[in-house]
Amino acid sequence: MRQQIDCAVLRLAVHHAWLEDVLLGASPALTRVRLHQLEWEAGQNLEVDTTATVTLPVQALAQASVSLRRFDLCLLPVSVDTLAWTRQALALIPRGPFLPLVGIFQNLKSAAMQDLLELGLSDFVRLPLCNEEFRARVLATVSRVPRPSTLREPEVDYAASEWSGSAFEGCNKTPQGVYGKSRVNKMTEPLPKQSTHALLRTKASKAKTNCETERRSLQCATAFNALHHKADPMGSFRDAKNQLVSNFERTYITQALTKHSGNIAMAARASNKHRRAFWALMRKHDIAAEPYRTDDGGE
Repeated sequence: MRQQIDCAVLRLAVHHAWLEDVLLGASPALTRVRLHQLEWEAGQNLEVDTTATVTLPVQALAQASVSLRRFDLCLLPVSVDTLAWTRQALALIPRGPFLPLVGIFQNLKSAAMQDLLELGLSDFVRLPLCNEEFRARVLATVSRVPRPSTLREPEVDYAASEWSGSAFEGCNKTPQGVYGKSRVNKMTEPLPKQSTHALLRTKASKAKTNCETERRSLQCATAFNALHHKADPMGSFRDAKNQLVSNFERTYITQALTKHSGNIAMAARASNKHRRAFWALMRKHDIAAEPYRTDDGGE
């Protein structure tokens, strides 16, 4: 458990009448919780309606997502007057990791409570406040949040007996000195007997697979090298990527249709794609198979 919990309190002017007494009464139970009261409405030159209950913009919570990370928890007082503003503020918070929010509800109905929980609140307490319940909910909420892991690279500890002198000093040593006797015994064990024909078939199959893989890699690399200059480097990353992928797909499909004389089934099979997926790519790039068919080819 953490030694101290830093808790931010979002204070709104409309809550000053009762929030100060609530926090003062709960202070004996919050022995390891430090409250940081944030007066977000004070000192801001906001062009809003002066008759509005809350003069803070509804984007305040979403825009403060980075600055609030220095806290472990945020208390969000909610009353009937600020219920609409709180709903809009919670709805604008982006989905993903965010500071846990615990609501302090005054005179809210069950439907409103459920709505606020679905919008992103982690937990809530109701007034009149029970100090022990408040303390338990705060500690439970903080304990459920995963603590950030360190970004330091792990230190590598090499044994001096294995790596004395140069890093390549042990290259000419005997296998027993490098791998140990058990591994040497496994390496020197005779391979299980296999028929000559079976061994030749296995080698031929592996050679064929390697040739096919190299052929596909060479074909993709050739198409990429021929098209990489067409991507606009001054545009956005997404646009350049989409253009490059589109050009590659168009070139690959036309080459496959040319090689197989416009036969879509054979081109899809050679491309290791389903026929429907290959046909969908043809329609996407407005490519017809007829120009690539010969008199004796095609489907």
